[in-house]
Amino acid sequence: MSEFEPRRAATVSFRCGAVALLVLLAAAPALAASALDRTQSDHMAPPPPDGNLPIAPPIVQYALPPQWMTIRSKEDWRKAGKFEKELSKDCAALRFNEISPLRFRAYFKGEVMGVAFGHGLNLRDPGKKADRKKIYLFHNGDSTGCTVQSMDNQDPRVNPAAGQATTPTGSGFKKY
Repeated sequence: MSEFEPRRAATVSFRCGAVALLVLLAAAPALAASALDRTQSDHMAPPPPDGNLPIAPPIVQYALPPQWMTIRSKEDWRKAGKFEKELSKDCAALRFNEISPLRFRAYFKGEVMGVAFGHGLNLRDPGKKADRKKIYLFHNGDSTGCTVQSMDNQDPRVNPAAGQATTPTGSGFKKY
């Protein structure tokens, strides 16, 4: 049988308390210091305040990918095709719009417009209002101020009347 020794228990608890107090006293300066004081002085020094650094990265205009640029013209976009009033209302109500905005683009004298094709490429048309033989141009296509213009598709595979009357091959591709 062991006998409880109060003197020994008091000595052990005193030693544990003293060790904990020493650890806290040793760590107190590090805990009281700010984050900048705890790091090394040469670690990621702040930039000098001379004002030469930009606030944000510069805006760089990259050329649009050529495979997506479907129409390029020097005329004004308002003269590009026929204004479609009903389709513009549907576009503003999100009932006639592009699936991927600006996936295909038309460039008219500084304005970039979204392009969708009447046969369904990049076109969301649940009401089936599109004409298969048209190309639709969307100005501000992602807003309620959307305007839609239509123009004839000159591709003979889609619109034989607009292209050649007869094609040299049966598939619609011209051989060179």
